[in-house]
This record gives sequence, structure tokens and C-alpha cells, in this order.
Amino acid sequence: MEDAERMDDTPELVGLKEKDVGILEYISKHEGFHGVLKQRYRDFLVNEIDEAGNIIRLTDLSYPAPEGEKPLDVNSVLSKEDQEQLAQLLQADDMEASHLIQVGDDKEERTKVHQVIRQLYPSMESTTSDTADGKKVIKVMKAKPGVKRRKSRWPKGRPDFCKFVLYKENMDLNDALGLVARYLHIRPHNFAMAGNKDKRAVTVQEITSYRIDAARIGRLNDVLRGIRMGNFRYVKKALNLGELSGNHFVIVLRNAQCSEQQLTEAMTSFKDVGFINYFGMQRFGNSSIATYMVGIALLKCKWSEAVELILKPREGGSNKEDNKWREHWMKTKNAQSTLDKMPRHKRTSAENQLLTGLMKVQKADPFQALLFIPRHVRLIYIHSFQSYIWNLVLSRRIQKYGLQPIIGDLVPTDNDPSEQQGSGVIKTAYITEENKSEYSIYDVVLPLPGFGIKYPTNEVGEWYKSMMAEHGIDSDKLKHHVKDYSLLGDYRKILVKPKNVAWSIQKYSNYKLHLTQTDLDKLEGTEVPEQTDCTEQAVKMEFSLPSSTYATMAIREILKIDTSSVHQATLNKTPGNKT
Repeated sequence: MEDAERMDDTPELVGLKEKDVGILEYISKHEGFHGVLKQRYRDFLVNEIDEAGNIIRLTDLSYPAPEGEKPLDVNSVLSKEDQEQLAQLLQADDMEASHLIQVGDDKEERTKVHQVIRQLYPSMESTTSDTADGKKVIKVMKAKPGVKRRKSRWPKGRPDFCKFVLYKENMDLNDALGLVARYLHIRPHNFAMAGNKDKRAVTVQEITSYRIDAARIGRLNDVLRGIRMGNFRYVKKALNLGELSGNHFVIVLRNAQCSEQQLTEAMTSFKDVGFINYFGMQRFGNSSIATYMVGIALLKCKWSEAVELILKPREGGSNKEDNKWREHWMKTKNAQSTLDKMPRHKRTSAENQLLTGLMKVQKADPFQALLFIPRHVRLIYIHSFQSYIWNLVLSRRIQKYGLQPIIGDLVPTDNDPSEQQGSGVIKTAYITEENKSEYSIYDVVLPLPGFGIKYPTNEVGEWYKSMMAEHGIDSDKLKHHVKDYSLLGDYRKILVKPKNVAWSIQKYSNYKLHLTQTDLDKLEGTEVPEQTDCTEQAVKMEFSLPSSTYATMAIREILKIDTSSVHQATLNKTPGNKT
């Protein structure tokens, strides 16, 4: 009763739902059922699949010893307190901050301290000095910008890139790498990856870093929370975006209300028929102001409108705290004072960077201020518009023509187009009366709007033009005079079939106990906890999907429910659950 009362006090959530971004249709005929997605972040495990088809796993936390100087055991040289203080010093913004390590008269002891600092804290400088009472200390502080740094000791003949497996829990990829970079005192751009991964999940993927010793990275496992790095090796080239074949998922749906037969029918249909390859809700953001709206403003050169859309308050009870600084901006239009009110966790956000730009550029020029937002973030806005149009066209096509290829549709002519999304525009051909029998609906692709693609020659092609025109966008003028906002376009399959599908029903009694075993659990020998008096039911499933597809859209086809965060929040009836 107490839980029910607390749920009734929850403010109404306002935000995007699937229908707002063109996600409307299903292709399977089975009966859907109730289930809660991501009640806990550990209910959603993602492992990258490399280009060779191998599922990336974290299996080894050890790292090769640095070449050159013989590595020292840090625990035999520095106390735990000194190590903690140095870790805090690494994160400090104050370049004058320092830490004093108490040492004796033994020169060999002092040499070892300097050596450990050199090996494990290369962004620090250490010097020996005497205190007023004649005791010796080693002062450690950050190397100041402009001061000549030690010559790189990168071993001759070693490949330039350290490749490692990154394991993260409930953390955005950029935030995770930003934290690692901060500890290493390097720029986040030093890292490269094949693709992004979900935030509210446990994810595993490969990362490359330029000339960063594995020992430096591996050492951070002792101080970072929610992050582990391992499986270190040195390679000749960095990873590039798109250099993966997909992702493997293990997903738990809590409070599942289905029979064994219902589940079997749903999963069999999922395995045999697949799902509609919609762009998922992650593409459009969670608030009532969708990212595609900002994209439209950018494409139409309405710079002030784009600024306002990014900064204006968001509707809904869950945005109350975030809205304080947004409301201040709307009242004052003062970038400096708004930045002062912005919470610390937003300091690397697009909003923070935009406000910084408005503060620094002449006359708060909105076009110039927008350039302070990193290019890849600005591209998210215009790519969201492409995705929005693509979803709308696909739903309309299924409503009118069902699941049959029609004359004028496009099909790829490359050998394996499903794995080329994001790595270049594939070659396509039209379905004709003569070749129609050679193709199924699983071969058909729809274009993402752009100047480098062709549209279907049937009426579907006209839908693109009319839908874009409704938003004031000319489909023939997508080569923008601002190069960053030009849309080349691409192609995307309309249906996808998963691989490696498996499922089971699991009973549980305590929602706080996990039902999955992560890579880190396996490394540490942690088993899934046994539960007694189980009255609740969960569905555990796993499957592999090609890159650029959304697991949430796969789940949607199985459950036949809205996967938006707004709708999912109404299903999760566990008060105060933040796990």
C-alpha cells in the first residue's frame, strides 16, 4: 500500500513516445506480453562483435610490464594513503596542488619513489626537498603546461597503439573515456573505438589508445569505479568507427507476465521473422524536445532557434532539477550566470559548451557559438532528422504495401550490405518486373535522405520529398553550404533477423539481486545469487544483431509495447529504484 501511495505522488512524465518519431508498426503475429526493460542496468548486457565475428570479452586484467626500467611494486613503495592522494591530485583542477610524500635519508628509497611516479604517474613531476625541521619529503605535482616534458620512452619496434577491452557499468562511453583520460592526463581524443554503446547497461568493447603504455591504463583498475580495462596488446593501427560486425545482447525483462507457450511463440517468431529495423528512441533523446527538431533548425540555418531548442526547459517532473539552470537562461539570457548555476555533471555537455561559446564569441553570435559543440554531437542532431524521416517513410510503406517487395524498391548490390552501415554509401539497384522474383523483403533497403543517394522510383520516393517539405526542407538541397550540415545519405535494411537466439524463464523474489553474470563476475568468480520463495517471473534472452540496429526495437517486436523511457517508467513500479 505504501508503494502504491508513493507511485501516485510521482509527477507525470512528459517526453517522446514511439508514435512521435514514426515507430508505429509490427510484423509478427504472436501475442505480446508485459515485461519491464532495464529495471536494473545489469539487466542489459552488451558485448561488441568484431569484424571477424568474435564476441569481445573481458577475460584478463593483467598487463605487460613496461619495457626499459624494471617495474616496481607500487604497494611496496607508496602507502595506500599516498596512492589515494595521488589519485585525487590527478583529478584536481588546481595546477598548483601538490602532495608531499614523507621519506627518510635513504637515497635508494627516494629513488624508488621517483621511479614509481615516473612509471605510473607520468603526467606528474616529483622533486626532493627539505622541510623546516630538516626532514626530507618528495613533492609531487602536475607538470605545468609549456614546461618541457620528459622525452617519450616509447620502445623502438613496439606498435604505436595499445588495444584493450573496456568494461563499463551504467556509464556513457564518452564519460568513461573522459574519466580515464583525466586520470592519465591525456586528451580523450587519444582513444578510438568501433562504435558507441548504451549508457544504462553493462557493456564490453575494444578501444585503442596512441602510445599509452598498457601498465598505465591497467593501473587505473585499482582506482576507477564501474570501469575495468584488460586484454591488453599492442597493434599497428587504431580502430575506426564502423569496424565491427554487431553486438551480442543478454537481456532480462522483469515482471514478465507470460506463459511458457507465449514466450516460445514470441521468441520463435522473433528468430524466424525478425523485426522492423526502426531507429530506436535513443536516436531522438528522452525529452519533449526531440534531437531531430534541433536538426531541422540547423538544416534551415535558423541558428538562434537551434540555440533555444538546446537550452530551453524540458517538460515533465523528472526534469525539475535540470530545469533550474534552463529557466534561469530563459529569464536572463546571461550565459555566464547560467553556467554558474549548471550542475557539475553537465560540465562536458553540449549545453555547457554552447553557453561557453555564447559567452566567448562576439555579440553572442549563435552560429559561431554552436561551433563550440563538438562536431560529432552536432551531427547527431541532423542525423536524427534523417532517422525521423526514415521511420515515417517505413511505417507508411508497411501500412500500404505490407511485407512484399514492389517494383521501384531499392536492393543492395554489395556482397554484405548489412554490415556496411556507417562505413560508406553502398551500391544499390532497382527492383524491376524482370528481377522481382530474385528478392524478398529482407533484401529491400530504404535510403536515409541525402545528396549522395537515390530514392525509390515508386511513390515511396515521393513520400520523402513531401515529408521533408512539411518541415521546410528541400530534398534537392541537402548539400548544405555549411559543410558540417551536409547530408550525404545512406541505405538501411527495413527488416532484420537476429542470430544466436536463446531464451528462458527465471524466477526471483528480490528485484535488487541480479539475474545475469557479467564478464567481471566471471573473472572474479561471482555467481548469480540463489533466491528462495520466488514469486516473480523474468524472461532472460540473448541474441546477436548487426551493427546500426537497436536491441530496443527487437524487444519491442517481442513484447509489443512502447519502449520509450517515458512509457517504461510507468511500468517500473519499484519506488526509488535507481539500480
